[in-house]
Amino acid sequence: MKLKILKQGSYKRFLIFVFISATLTISLFQIGCSSSERQVDDEQAAKASLMKFLQAFENGDMEIMEASFSENALVFPPVFMTNEESPPIRTLDYKRLKGMSTSMRNLVMGFRESSKSPPYMSLEPKDLEIQMFGEAAIMTFHLENGNSLSRRTIVLAKEANLWKIAHIHASNVIGSE
Repeated sequence: MKLKILKQGSYKRFLIFVFISATLTISLFQIGCSSSERQVDDEQAAKASLMKFLQAFENGDMEIMEASFSENALVFPPVFMTNEESPPIRTLDYKRLKGMSTSMRNLVMGFRESSKSPPYMSLEPKDLEIQMFGEAAIMTFHLENGNSLSRRTIVLAKEANLWKIAHIHASNVIGSE
């Protein structure tokens, strides 16, 4: 078996190649680690924005609630599903709205006009699931209150390093028990 001895110039090129390959491998590994760390940071920041919004809702703080929404946010107002008799449904009342819904505003204004003081309610998200998609976070959770179950899907978008609500879809189920 013959060993081929590299010429002086070839050996230097070989060492340069090994050095560049190692540097590139380390750089790609660091980029991968940095990317996953950034995703964890974004997830925590998006969750903090959601919790700030829910706390503002509990306290009837309309200013913070409105500041939580993206300028182009869309909202599907909550629908109450029940097996009880109810008045006829006006579908116009349940179409997509831009910004914070009128029903949400009216609810907060009603709380603020009551004789109670904040917090007016408890909005503790149950079964919170967060899915990150780059500059977007999809959050789904439940709110439980006796025999009612409220389901929420809130999409947040990162705008100028702030997580803002871009979409809310709300539905409620009231049990007959």
